[in-house]
Amino acid sequence: MRAHEHRSAALLLALLVLAYLWPALLQGRLLSPLALLYNDYPWSSAVPRGVTRWINGDLGDVPYSYYPWAVLARDAIHSGTFPAWNPYAFAGTPLFANSQIAWLSPFSLPLWILPLNYGLGVAAALKLWAAGFGTYLLARELRLGFLPGLVGGAAFALGSFNVVWLTYAVFVSVAAMLPWALWLVERIVRRGRGGDGLALVAVLTVALLSGHPGTQVHLFAGVAVYALLRSLTVTGVGGRERGLRLALLGGSAIVALLLAAVVLVPADRAAAGTWGAFARQDGAVRFASAHMPTGILRTVLFPDWWGRPGHGALSDGPAAYRERTFYAGAVTLVLACIALVSGGAWRRKAPFAVLGALGLAIAVRTPRLYDLVIGLPGFDRVQNSRIYLWFTLAAAVLAAFGMQRLLEARGRLGRAWVAPAAGLLGGLIVAVAIATRGVNRSDVVDAVLHRPARGASNVLALASVVWWIAPVAALAIALVAMRSHRHRRAAAVAITLLVAFDLLHFASGYQPMGPTDRVIPGRTPALAYLQAHRREGRIVGVHALLADWTSLYGLYDVRGSDAPAPSLRYHQLLSLVDPTTPFTNDLNGVRASGPRVLGLLGVRYLMLPSKTRGRIGGLSVVYAARDGRIFKNRFAAPRTFVATTTRIAASEEEELGDVAEGGFDPRYAAVVRADEVGATSFPQPNSGSATVIREGNSSVHVQATLAQPGIVVLDDAWAPGWSVEVDGRPARALQANVVLRGVVVPAGTHRIAWRYRVPGLREGAALSGLGLLIVLGWAIVLLRLRSRARTLRPRSSDPATTVA
Repeated sequence: MRAHEHRSAALLLALLVLAYLWPALLQGRLLSPLALLYNDYPWSSAVPRGVTRWINGDLGDVPYSYYPWAVLARDAIHSGTFPAWNPYAFAGTPLFANSQIAWLSPFSLPLWILPLNYGLGVAAALKLWAAGFGTYLLARELRLGFLPGLVGGAAFALGSFNVVWLTYAVFVSVAAMLPWALWLVERIVRRGRGGDGLALVAVLTVALLSGHPGTQVHLFAGVAVYALLRSLTVTGVGGRERGLRLALLGGSAIVALLLAAVVLVPADRAAAGTWGAFARQDGAVRFASAHMPTGILRTVLFPDWWGRPGHGALSDGPAAYRERTFYAGAVTLVLACIALVSGGAWRRKAPFAVLGALGLAIAVRTPRLYDLVIGLPGFDRVQNSRIYLWFTLAAAVLAAFGMQRLLEARGRLGRAWVAPAAGLLGGLIVAVAIATRGVNRSDVVDAVLHRPARGASNVLALASVVWWIAPVAALAIALVAMRSHRHRRAAAVAITLLVAFDLLHFASGYQPMGPTDRVIPGRTPALAYLQAHRREGRIVGVHALLADWTSLYGLYDVRGSDAPAPSLRYHQLLSLVDPTTPFTNDLNGVRASGPRVLGLLGVRYLMLPSKTRGRIGGLSVVYAARDGRIFKNRFAAPRTFVATTTRIAASEEEELGDVAEGGFDPRYAAVVRADEVGATSFPQPNSGSATVIREGNSSVHVQATLAQPGIVVLDDAWAPGWSVEVDGRPARALQANVVLRGVVVPAGTHRIAWRYRVPGLREGAALSGLGLLIVLGWAIVLLRLRSRARTLRPRSSDPATTVA
């Protein structure tokens, strides 16, 4: 019976996901907000009619980062190239170490093997289904029925965290594993079976391979909190046994970390010394660390209080919509409150009540509590506003308990009526309070029906309140119907459907799903010009052509948002071009020294908006049209060259100062630090030539001829993992011109070979191999124990074991 119910639940939750994502799954539409690019040059000059319906200004990181990463990864996999290095961003940056691509996550498999539009849709569907079915299994393990399990599964699958972060890929890939982990923790705490520990290893490994460090921290912390609370509340288990079961949980987590080390270790190595690591230090995320005021807690009830994002503009209100929307569903929340005001099952409910309260309190930085949390390992390096994930899952599970209470009470709810009554009364009071300030009734009706991104604040708020009152009122009607024995089952099914409808309404329209030929911007003449000259050097956009989208055109950019972020030195170098450059390394302008500094990075062409006027020394206009103005930089360094002059800097500060000087010419000069070259002297002026003769993803071969011993500069970013040989003999890889690669070469003609090995990959693979051996040994022991138990089990046909 239970297996049949599980199959039915899996199917029904799949249908729920299909009801949400059917344009992507059945029509082949693109589940991605790429139409947002039409807000920027060069595409803003050719915006298709009606495309604004697929624009969500709150999802900018998707077209600028996550989608290009997916395409880049697909191309590498399909070409059979090990994706060690990304040449398209930051003048070169580690690629395999970008854990947010989630190379080895099972949820990424559709992206690698299916057409990209279907791959994105199927991957998203698998995540939402996994989130829902895992919550269903958790509810059933908590001894709740079929319909309560469905309520919990539907509520978490389409809760705010999963919906608003869906196209960011890695967030939901990790979050979907949280209910599965808690399901297995519950089984281990109650039964202590080794097989469940092995299953927990698999679930945690999937979470660790799925790519987002912040959500991974919150998942592991949630598992730890639940395990501790549940081990305290479970009955019938002795103290020693509790300790052993907690040890089993800890051992499972350690083995999962070992298995995922092949990804985790390279990512950790690559992050050292980066701008991102610097931005996260001192116990706070300095970049885009949105402080959530307590007022945003109203979005628990009214998610669209400040409107919704759309048409290229972020909605009003504090921070971004995705960061401040804690909605778990109106019906979900009322059912959760019914569970909290009802007696019984507190040992099972209490851990979720605590998790939910902590999720909200930490997200809004409750004083003292937040100070305590931010001091914990991991929490000081991530954006903790997203820990509202705990709340959305806790509300879903508590709603399942509330549904169970309705079924058991047979319509006689007693004090549990307080929850729907308070929900309705509170909603009506808020609606009346807003209406008394004066609102246009027709505007409110239009906002209720169409949910616009913009409008009068009172109108938007009142429309959001109406959408709270409507499902709560419908729930109250269903509760009245449950008092009748004849209508009880139908009313319970109606409540389950009401939960699904409520959350489908919330989710509808947030994640754009448009036709591929409309939402993906085409190649404009300005882009065609850059592509025709791509061999001449790198490019950069200023208020235009935002990275990392440029990689889709095969253009080599000096910006990017790739994780790990560029080195701190690289960011400092870009700051010489534009002191206001943000964390994403986009440029808002170009100083007088900018052309020389950009030339150091090999930037031959700069794209600016078509309305740009004025002149900057070293730049000349080579293209001007509606889709932008392109400037050519005469200071662009060649891909590789022999330094005719070499300066020795005493410190990093002096090195940056040297390259910013007006007399520095990046086409011929090299600056190196004294601590790298020691007492070496370089005859000046030097002369010679250098040419790239062969290159691959992780290697570059150069032939150079020098009149005197000197430095050969390769105009690619230096990073740990790059080594160099001169005529087959190892040489020292220098950091030349702040961030580039250089090597000292004797006079004459020589072959220079640069090779890249992913730092930490071998160590990570070895640790993963150790984890795999532990898992195999664990599985063998379990199989032998199971076989022995079967052998020792008495057979009913054996006369010696027959009871008289």
